[in-house]
Amino acid sequence: MTAAAPVGLIAGRGTLPVEIAEGARRSGRPVICINVFDADPRLGALAEASYTVALGELGSMLTALRRHGVHEVLLAGQVDKLAVLRSVRLDAHAAQAARRMADFRDASILGALVAVLEEAGLEVADQTRYIAHLVPAPGVLGARAASAEEARDIALGVRIASGVAALDVGQAVAVRRGVIVAVEAAEGTDAMIRRAGTLAPGIVVIKVSRPRQDPRYDLPVVGPQTVETVAAAGGTAMAVEAGRTILLERDRLVAAADAAGVAVTAVELPDRTSWPTP
Repeated sequence: MTAAAPVGLIAGRGTLPVEIAEGARRSGRPVICINVFDADPRLGALAEASYTVALGELGSMLTALRRHGVHEVLLAGQVDKLAVLRSVRLDAHAAQAARRMADFRDASILGALVAVLEEAGLEVADQTRYIAHLVPAPGVLGARAASAEEARDIALGVRIASGVAALDVGQAVAVRRGVIVAVEAAEGTDAMIRRAGTLAPGIVVIKVSRPRQDPRYDLPVVGPQTVETVAAAGGTAMAVEAGRTILLERDRLVAAADAAGVAVTAVELPDRTSWPTP
C-alpha cells in the first residue's frame, strides 16, 4: 500500500493549527509542521516532523517541506503583525513576498505568502479541508435561541459588521437595543467585547467574514474563550456567519454558551463578493 502524502502545516499561535493537524491525521495524512510564530506545543506530538522557522526565512520553510515531499500546505494560527513589521532579516523568498505587498494588512501579508508558496509548486489548501465539522450550518448552535430583541440586534449587527469587514477594519461589532456599542479594529474581537461590556450591559456580538475572504487563510475563528468573554462582559447573545466561520473546540464552545445562558446563532449572509473593497 502506498503511504499517504504528507500535509504541510505552517502554524502560528492558537488552537486552530492543532485542530487542523488532528483532522489531517484522522484522514490518514501525516503532518509536517512549520512553527513560524509561537505554535502550540501539542503540535510536536501530532506532527511526523516539526521545524521552527523565523518569520523572514521562507527559503528554510520551503526546504523543510520539500525534504518530506510535501505538495499540499495549509496556513493556520495567529501571527503578531508587529512581529512581522519588526522582522528585518528577510531571505530572498521573503523579500520577494515583501515586494508584492502594498501595505501590512493581514490580507496583503498572507496573500503575498500564498503567491510565493504557489510559485514554489505547492498547493495552498482551504483551512477547512480537514475540519469541515467545525464550520456551522445556519441555525441555533446551543440550547437557547436568540430572543426577538436579540434577533433584531443581530440583524442590525450583520449589516454593520459586513460593511466594516468590507473596509478591512475589523470583523465584529457589539450591539445593544439598536445601538452600535463597539466596532472591532486592531485590538481584536475579545478586546472589543470587553470594551463594549464596560459601555453597555446586555450586548449582542456579531462576527462575520470579509466579502472576499480567501478560504485559504484568515477565516473568522470563534472558540470557547470568545463565548466566555461575551459572558464575562455581560453579553447575552452571539452570532457568527454560517459556512464561513471556524468554531474551535465546538463542543466546548456550545457547552460554555449553554452554561452561561448565551444564545449562539449561525446566520447565513447574502453574497457580498460584488461589494467594493479598499
